[in-house]
Amino acid sequence: MAKMPQNVMEMLNASPILPKVLCTADSEGNLNAVPKGTLYAYNLETIVFADIWGYKTNQNLENNKKVAVTVFSIQMLPAGYQIKGTFKGFETEGEIFDTYAKHVKEQINMDIVSVGVIKVDSVFTHCLPEPGVQIA
Repeated sequence: MAKMPQNVMEMLNASPILPKVLCTADSEGNLNAVPKGTLYAYNLETIVFADIWGYKTNQNLENNKKVAVTVFSIQMLPAGYQIKGTFKGFETEGEIFDTYAKHVKEQINMDIVSVGVIKVDSVFTHCLPEPGVQIA
């Protein structure tokens, strides 16, 4: 398990409008990449996302726990990161659920079904000066 650098966490948590993408794969390896504005760093080793209407994503996560998350910004200084991780499951109650249900309601005025939990395995850069370098 890896720990996200602080700047990666800050980018994930900075804004619901920054482009964030969650990539999953089905049991045959067919990829599915979807925008997921509700991806947030819960702590150094954990990313969470709100399950609002993730039918295909959820099906994939039942069969293949490996995921990739991308977040990037082209404003000011271009920056971006890819976080590879392992899906740990959905939570429908408890501290994580309550915190993010409230957060999503405040940010985008939507109710959530559950909160997906991802454990961070590795982190890579997307942009210059060293694209593709593993940083965690």
